[in-house]
Amino acid sequence: MTKIYEALDSASKERAQTAAPRVNLPGKPLPKGMMDKLVSLYQRLETIMEERRCSVIAFSGGQQGDESAKLLCETAKLAAGRLNRRILLISADGSPVIRQLAPGGSGMGWDEMAQDGVLREELFQPVSDSSLYVSTMSGGTGNLAAILSSPLVANVFDALRQRFDMILIAAPALDRSSDTVMLAPLTDGVVLVINAGGTRWQVAKRWIDQITVHKGKVLGVLFNKRRDYIPYFVYSRL
Repeated sequence: MTKIYEALDSASKERAQTAAPRVNLPGKPLPKGMMDKLVSLYQRLETIMEERRCSVIAFSGGQQGDESAKLLCETAKLAAGRLNRRILLISADGSPVIRQLAPGGSGMGWDEMAQDGVLREELFQPVSDSSLYVSTMSGGTGNLAAILSSPLVANVFDALRQRFDMILIAAPALDRSSDTVMLAPLTDGVVLVINAGGTRWQVAKRWIDQITVHKGKVLGVLFNKRRDYIPYFVYSRL
């Protein structure tokens, strides 16, 4: 077994022996209302992807400055710490939010894995003593477009599916990069995070059309910056 699988298996067994498993992950405690909404969001994703052993889902903010990476971090932390899921959280948008969860990481990207399709253990860092791992797809000098265009990246995701319950990806904003469109076919679906009242429906539809034309699938749209604690699904299985 690989080091990643051994660590995940050990963490799962240890938590299974406790009556009310909880793992303390970095960050401030969330309000209960927000925490419940995030758990509901993750469970909704599981329901949509119920036929798959492990789903790969990308979250993309419609516009630069959206806090989709923060939303994704909190969702992943709750899924691993509260629901005991094996979660891989990938940064593909260059945001430092995800890297801060495991500051001791190498900081390297997937460039070499894209060239040979072979997993490199050092690129997947555990977060505290939990079943949450993080990875940076594009490092400081990496070219995300070149990584995504490699036919061997699909092999990397196939191998990772055997080790995790869900893989969540923080994708670049659609208004400043076409990389999310390239990433979409490698995933099981994309969730768009759009600021409520800040994006015209025509623009959102254009983003959805771009993804679907390139053989990607849009799972739903989350409205951010509402009065509610957390955005919720407006559309499902568009």
